[in-house]
Amino acid sequence: MYKSILAVLCLLNLLFSCTRVDENFYAQDPDKLDLIAKPLDSVIFDDEKGIVNINIKANANFFGLNYSKFLIDIANENHSYCHPDVLYFPQGFNGYKYWMAFTPYFGAVGTNQNSKRFENPTVVVSNDGINWVSPIGLINPIMAAPFPQESIRENNRDPKQGFWSDVDWVYVNNKFYLYYRASFISASALKKKVEKNSENLKKLEVEAQRTIVQQTSVDGVNWSTMNIVFTSNPPFSPRNNHVLSPSFIHDGNKFISYEIELNFGKKNFKGNDPSYVIRRNSSDGMNFDFFRESKIVNFLNKPWLKLNPAYSPWHIQATYVDGYYFLCMAIGDVKKYTSEALYIAYSKDGLNYQVFPKAIVENNAYRSSIFPMKTDEKNIQMGAMIANKSGEFRYKEFTLSKEKIDNCWK
Repeated sequence: MYKSILAVLCLLNLLFSCTRVDENFYAQDPDKLDLIAKPLDSVIFDDEKGIVNINIKANANFFGLNYSKFLIDIANENHSYCHPDVLYFPQGFNGYKYWMAFTPYFGAVGTNQNSKRFENPTVVVSNDGINWVSPIGLINPIMAAPFPQESIRENNRDPKQGFWSDVDWVYVNNKFYLYYRASFISASALKKKVEKNSENLKKLEVEAQRTIVQQTSVDGVNWSTMNIVFTSNPPFSPRNNHVLSPSFIHDGNKFISYEIELNFGKKNFKGNDPSYVIRRNSSDGMNFDFFRESKIVNFLNKPWLKLNPAYSPWHIQATYVDGYYFLCMAIGDVKKYTSEALYIAYSKDGLNYQVFPKAIVENNAYRSSIFPMKTDEKNIQMGAMIANKSGEFRYKEFTLSKEKIDNCWK
């Protein structure tokens, strides 16, 4: 009897201890800069190249199936494009200067459950930034939609259907590193897809609502077996947070990731913002800082609050060039799981960011991307793939002055 009572007391103490740990599960605040400099006025586009056309069929078939109703041509007026991330090769790579990862998607988020099945990682190429095709030898998508039996239930209303989303990539040391998010896909299903090693299996010991995965390629066509980067469980994230729109860069020494974490109360963030951008570091692009070691990005100005005091970052995309860090941020009412405006922020340390005061898009914007094309001592020429919620991409270009950016950090 005494042993039973003692065991119960030990169990209660363990549960109480875990609760206390969860209540103090915080990311770190960065050292904030005492900066008075006025941020740059706005991004001025050199010109608008035009509406993007991706000449492929979106495929929502489960692996091994080929039903025509789940093959939809998304070229021309059938734009259904989402979540672009572009890499630019000035001299071309395998015959193309532009390489883009994106996901097909139909309609606003949550309006069509079948849309999830189409949101599969897809790679396309171009030489003008406007007209895109699959690279020779690649059959898109990179990963087929998960079967319902591979999924875990998201809620009691919708059919059980896991999905992929939020693609992002970086090219480092002659290799593509492609990252994307597995949502409501069971750990047992992921174990069958990943490379069989102890690190992957350890990260999949506990079921997670969301998991960030990685595949690599040296040619953009043949892709490695999947690996697990981190999940929406401690110690990687507050349990069941959304780990939204993770974006990855390499600064010449290490990999850096940025992501959106929603603020569900006082357990994980001390402030009152609806969402926060956090930054992690990694030496290998696979093992990133745990949530406790990650740092909250500090925005020295938040011009989106003038548009709407409820606005906060919803999706982001990061890029790095010549010692300058940039974030392309889709901003909106995150409590409604959407965005409206699009802003660009810049930094010299990757943690403290100035934001261009004027939005480059104020309405209907979704996760977009910017990418370096050419740099010299004075300027950075950038491309921009601007996405909206109605499924269109528009390609634009702009030029930034290094001197003007530097003057904002003095």
